[in-house]
Amino acid sequence: MIKHAILATDLSPAGDLLMDCVTEYKKLGVEKITLLHIPAISFNYMEYSGYSMRVHIEARMLNLQNKLTEAGIESGFVFREGLPSQVIVDYAKEHPGALIIIGSNGHGARKRNLIGSTTQRVIQHSHNPVLMMRIRTTTGEMEMPVCSLESKTITDHAILLTDFSKHAGNVFEYARKHLVANLRSVSLMHVQDSVVMRHRTPEEIENFNQIDTQRLNECTRDLRSKTDAPVKCILNTGVVVPEILREIKLSGASLIVLATHGKGFFSDVVCGSTASALAQLAPTNCLFVPYVNGS
Repeated sequence: MIKHAILATDLSPAGDLLMDCVTEYKKLGVEKITLLHIPAISFNYMEYSGYSMRVHIEARMLNLQNKLTEAGIESGFVFREGLPSQVIVDYAKEHPGALIIIGSNGHGARKRNLIGSTTQRVIQHSHNPVLMMRIRTTTGEMEMPVCSLESKTITDHAILLTDFSKHAGNVFEYARKHLVANLRSVSLMHVQDSVVMRHRTPEEIENFNQIDTQRLNECTRDLRSKTDAPVKCILNTGVVVPEILREIKLSGASLIVLATHGKGFFSDVVCGSTASALAQLAPTNCLFVPYVNGS
């Protein structure tokens, strides 16, 4: 079960939306949340303005902390200075097993629905699981950006993605130990890549279908032993990312769970192409689970 979460906030309107999901964090098993803020300007930049800025930020953070306390969650807040993405990754690394909660965008991505650069770097480099809450930005009155959560629920229906790689196996173990028991329904999904399979014979494709179906059924039985919630398996053939996006839309998934790395050649260096694409395009919340050698 996930006990400790680190909620990274830039105190923007988009960042404040993360506080609307406190009850959902509790459903995941979170008992303690540390609020982490990295100021845009160093507190030491100017003696007077630095002091007044810190007082203002502390008041904002205390207000957020009080909301968590009222919800029955142990809380505290921390200030760190530096490059936001690196600070978040480094601070989380000091707390093994803690879940990073971050919005898909904040100050830097108000006018577009792509994820912000800070979020992208955190997903790519974190050694901790990262829960990215999808924030939608629309244009309101006077051409001002208006932020809203794509889904305030997390636990209603989760899609657990697998490509049967070692990284996906790590995600499966994480989900069965820390996540599945707290979900209302689960789908285990594998997409046979039609681009990769196009040179295979019909007999080879049928053989792959049988092998993958058997794997999915075994994993599904394992998950069912951990929860009373309905668990189903999905085996589709097509282009991977569009197939996943279609399933998210059809099922109304409130969460997708996936590895940050897949089977690609650069899997130990950069974020996998599927994870990167879904971080940008998936119209729901995403839980990215990293693979750490030796874990």
